[in-house]
This record gives sequence, structure tokens and C-alpha cells, in this order.
Amino acid sequence: MDSKFFSPLDINHAVMACRGEGVYITDDNGKRYLDGSSGAMTVSLGHNNKEITDAVKNQLDLLAFTYRSQFTNEPLEELCREISSLAPGDLEYVSLANSGSEAAELAMKMAYSYWTSRRLPMKRRIISRWSSYHGSTVGALSMSGNAARRREYSPYVSDFPVLELPFCHLCPYEKKPSDCNLFCANHLQTLLNRFGAENVSAVICEPITGASGAGITPPEDYFHRIQEICRKNEVLLIMDEVITGFGRTGKYFASEHWDIVPDIIVFGKGITSGYFPLAGIIVRRDIHDCIEEKGIKFITGHTFGGNPLACASAIATIEFMKSRNIVKEAAEKGVLLKKKLHELADRCTIISDIRGKGLLWGVEFAKERTGIELFTPENNITGKIVKACFERGLIVYPSAGFIDGKHGDSVLLSPPLTITEKEIEHLAALLEASIHDVETNMSCE
Repeated sequence: MDSKFFSPLDINHAVMACRGEGVYITDDNGKRYLDGSSGAMTVSLGHNNKEITDAVKNQLDLLAFTYRSQFTNEPLEELCREISSLAPGDLEYVSLANSGSEAAELAMKMAYSYWTSRRLPMKRRIISRWSSYHGSTVGALSMSGNAARRREYSPYVSDFPVLELPFCHLCPYEKKPSDCNLFCANHLQTLLNRFGAENVSAVICEPITGASGAGITPPEDYFHRIQEICRKNEVLLIMDEVITGFGRTGKYFASEHWDIVPDIIVFGKGITSGYFPLAGIIVRRDIHDCIEEKGIKFITGHTFGGNPLACASAIATIEFMKSRNIVKEAAEKGVLLKKKLHELADRCTIISDIRGKGLLWGVEFAKERTGIELFTPENNITGKIVKACFERGLIVYPSAGFIDGKHGDSVLLSPPLTITEKEIEHLAALLEASIHDVETNMSCE
């Protein structure tokens, strides 16, 4: 195959996907793969979901495109009302883009527009965290703390990530949970003192770390303290829920697990279950009102923002979730998946941590169960696990280098929220067999 596609894969040796059905993808040889990561944590309602595809087909017969500065359209208006009704607290106003990267930059721009409306234009800096990921465009990459991706384009990115993750399993601040007093959160105040809160626009966080930290989940009071510090210093809190939003963790938004109402939520991926590119931000009422009252026009956007086909797919996604109690079921199925993962961890010598919520789980690997003795990058354990899973017909998402930019091996599990209990058991069995394959090969080396 002489492909002309620019791809991260060796495309001439890549497997050709031909069809999807539920939690499975079938290749051109008829082999089925259980999609244990929903692609890139995206296909939340499974492949070939007829209700979503029918909605797109119906909309295609009516209207395929309008431009945002010329028309509004009914799917756009209906979708924004739906999102506003699902968002926590007074998060009400929605702006749409095509991807999570673009949406993260919308949030950055919205924060600056807000402070400009408050006559505080020096509040420009974004504080973010290492081992985070907010997108691949230059602005979103600047906010991201994924060391490997930053290195590739280091001349272009800003030095935004400065906080460490609340990684209690292997604390980057070398603290113990018993006596740390939430040092990882309190350190935000130190950084604001150093930069000057008058220069800081916002703090951006993933509520549960996705691709760059495989499900790292904060302690109970972490985000309460982060929000308290933000409000005290007049800094906005942006929650990046591109991965965690729309049911992935057993809540519509993961912020709800800690009763947090951020100033801005970034969403994407699961909003259309991957059936059409769509992402965006949800903004608190007072931020919107302040910008509008001061006559500042938030005109930033994209050609396809609010595309009626994308909005129709999103409306169908939300209707499907509501009619089948998908979010509640995701929480319940997450309990089973957690149980299965802990059981296999007891039987696999290289698993050092299991973390996550709902149907978003990270499995971390180390030379022994405490996680202190790490594999080296040369061991390529993450790559070997992903490859072994793929060969057995299971797709998992790699996450490596999250400890210090080089070390740290894990995979992320985020199957479609429609997965059945039987399929969860199948997923766990395939994962365990794949890990044992890697363990066996290691002992033979």
C-alpha cells in the first residue's frame, strides 16, 4: 500500500479498520478488536450507533452548513440549551469549536477577554500542571505539561506548566499523604506570589488526568483548595473536561465529583461520541455578562463552529444518554471494572497502581508493586503492553513519561459507556493475558 497520508503510524504496515459495531472494530482480515480506549477516549456510545448516524443523515437532508457570522441554526441553538442545562451551577453560555485543542484556546481567550473587560489587561499568564495535556495547537500545547510533546516544538511554546500533579502514589514533591496537608494544592499560592496574581489570568486543570497521566485522580479536598486560592487571588479556574465530560466518569462532568463549579469548562470528544468533530467551552453567567456589558466582542471562532451536522450528532448523543441512563450506568459499570482491575493487579507482578473513576482507569507498571523501582524508557514497557494487547484484540491507550518527562509507564482504559458487564470481563481477561505475555518475555530476556 503506497499511502500518501502523513501519519504517526508506519502506514504501510498499519492495520486497516473496516467496520465498527458497539465496542468492537473489525479489520480487513475479519479480526475483531475490543475498543478498550474508545479510540482516543472519544467513541463513548459505541461504534455504528444507529440513533446518532440517523440524526446526522436526517440533518444532511435539511442543512449541512451555515457560517456563524451570517446565520444561526436550530441544532446549534438546541444544543447550547441542552449543554447549559447539564452544566453545574451557573455555567450557562456556550461557545463552539471543532476540537479540544481549539476549545482550550477559546478558554484562554475568554479568560483574557474577561480580565480586559475588568480593565486588568496585565492578567495574561496561564498556570497549568506538568503531565497534563490540553491540545496540540501552539496555545493549547503551551498550556500542556506533556514533556515529550513540548520538546518537539519547544521554540514555540510558552512556559505555562509549573504545578505538579496531585499524584499521591509517587508524590512529585516527595510528601506523604498523612502529613502533606495538600502541599500540591497549596503550592499554587506560592506560585501566584512569585508571578504576581495581578499577572495571572487562569489556572487550567484536568479533573482526572487523561492521556498524559493515565487516570491520576486528586485527593478529596484538592480542587476545593485550588478553587479557594483562585478566588482569593482573582484568578479564573478552567477545568479541561474534553476527556472526562459527558458521562465518562459517571457524572456529566467530573467536576461534580467534588461539587466544584469552575469558571470555564472545556469539553469535546464525548459530546458527539466521535461521530462529528465538535468541542467548546461553557462559561459562567457573570463572566459572559461582564464581557457583554463592557461591549467587548468575543468574536474568535472557526469556520465550522456551530456546524448543524455536528450539532445534530451532539443532540442525538445527549438524547441517547438521557433515555438510557448512560451516565448512571457508567458509574455502576465503573465499579465492576475497578474490581476486575484490582483483581488482575493481584495476579500481575508489574502492576503498581490502579486509579480513576467511572469508565476512565489508568493501570501503572513498575518493576515491583510499590512503584518505587521504575522501568527505564529503554524497557519500553508501555509500548510492549499496548502491542501485546493489540495482538490479542484489545485496544488500550498509552501513557508514558508522566513522572518526570521520561519515566512512568501506564495504559489508559476508557471503553464505550455502552459496554456490557460481559464485555468488561472480556476486556479484563484480554488485558491480563497481554500483561502476562510481557511478563513472560521479560523473564526470558
